Amino acid sequence: MNLVLRSAELKDLNACHRIEALRYPEDEAASRESIQKRIETFPEGFLVAEKEGAVVGFINGGATNKVDLADEEIKAMIGHDPHGKNLVVMSVVVDESVAGTGIAGELMQSYVKKAWEEGRKAIFLLCKTHLIPFYEKYGFSWICKSDSTHGGAEWHEMKATSV
Repeated sequence: MNLVLRSAELKDLNACHRIEALRYPEDEAASRESIQKRIETFPEGFLVAEKEGAVVGFINGGATNKVDLADEEIKAMIGHDPHGKNLVVMSVVVDESVAGTGIAGELMQSYVKKAWEEGRKAIFLLCKTHLIPFYEKYGFSWICKSDSTHGGAEWHEMKATSV
């Protein structure tokens, strides 16, 4: 498989929004405007997976010094500091056509590696119960059940720290 991982550009907006809208429940998916703001504000924190010239997945987040995962403002890039010591992952998603092929894992591995190379101290994320084992493979540890009520779902806070 000829897979390219690279920073997102505005030309990727429609593909990223399509994947997000199809793979997340409607009340959990980021809007087109939110995805655009994330690309424009922190392109180095927005990594896309491209296969045969088409975007097939992505991971994105924001940087901050203060972490409150239940606070929805970080998803709107409020409080984002590109030099923040922590990253907060907002979306990890792949197109259904490549689900189960390892692309989400490649995105995670690359994102985590880049974070440590940049000198970040920790990476935080929220996930549903069934995804805890997936994130544990990339160095994340369960912290607690989150106070987040995003999309009416039950969320868990996870954290990876640099060595």
